[in-house]
Amino acid sequence: MNRLAQAWTGYWFKPAPLLDLAVVRIFAAGTQVLLLLFFEGGFARQRMYAALPDHLYAPIPMLQTFIWPLGLDFRPPLELIGVIWAVAVVAGVFALVGLRTNFALAILAACSVFLKAHEWSYGSIHHPPAIMMVALGALTISPCGRALSLDALWRRERTAGAAGRGDSQTSPFAGWPLRLLQWFFVTMYLSAASHKLINTNLEWANGFALQYFLIMDGLRWNSPLALWLSQFHEFILVMQWLIVLFQLTFALAVLFPRLRWVYVPAGMAMHIGILLTLRAPFFEWIALYSIFIPWSLAFAQVARRWAARRSPAVVAAAAPPRPA
Repeated sequence: MNRLAQAWTGYWFKPAPLLDLAVVRIFAAGTQVLLLLFFEGGFARQRMYAALPDHLYAPIPMLQTFIWPLGLDFRPPLELIGVIWAVAVVAGVFALVGLRTNFALAILAACSVFLKAHEWSYGSIHHPPAIMMVALGALTISPCGRALSLDALWRRERTAGAAGRGDSQTSPFAGWPLRLLQWFFVTMYLSAASHKLINTNLEWANGFALQYFLIMDGLRWNSPLALWLSQFHEFILVMQWLIVLFQLTFALAVLFPRLRWVYVPAGMAMHIGILLTLRAPFFEWIALYSIFIPWSLAFAQVARRWAARRSPAVVAAAAPPRPA
């Protein structure tokens, strides 16, 4: 039992580069700010829901955890929603640049959950934002502000560089948020695959289901690519089974890191393809694929190549001139 506990602790709290966690923070906070400002209608989307009739409003339990002091059936007015939306945007910018990072992330996470819970209280629930809410919550209680942030810059100035550069350090608490989100991806894909194979009695994977949605959503969203692709049933059938296989085996990308160079591009291509054809936005999932990339190793490799490329020129410039 002691060895099992040590292995469990060693897996989740194995020292990891702070830089990797900081890059994910930038992707998560930046994406959430863009979603609040521009995508999904921005604040106009919140205004649309606030204008719906009262009989359509049925607060879900998540929203009730916020409004219970005012009553479990309290309907937030547009003015309150506007304040929460504005606070979320400001907190998101603070989290993006790393200013009072953890506090800003906590505010961003709480406000984002409130806004999504308000939307979903009108019966329209969509799963893509869920991973972002989990990510913001995990980042809130992590040392993601100790690199690539104003907080880290000011900390180095106060210590006069004694602690070294924050982006070259590791921490036993820097890896668990990334691993948590990686396994969250695994469970999401397993859930999607099980629904396709079990709940639909394999009917989803017959090629006709996706063909139907390509036609319907192609007409609905005026997507020429979807309408063109809907002509090729055999290709669609193969793609459906490849998607199911990808989702069922995605855990391999977590268990065997080298396979990420196969699964991450495939997953990105899948979600971008869904966006271009069915107009189904998975911006949160695309942004959070950053958790699978070893950013510290990638940046170090780029720095080494840059230094190797510049070194001949530096040596030539420093060399004394040849006598005439």
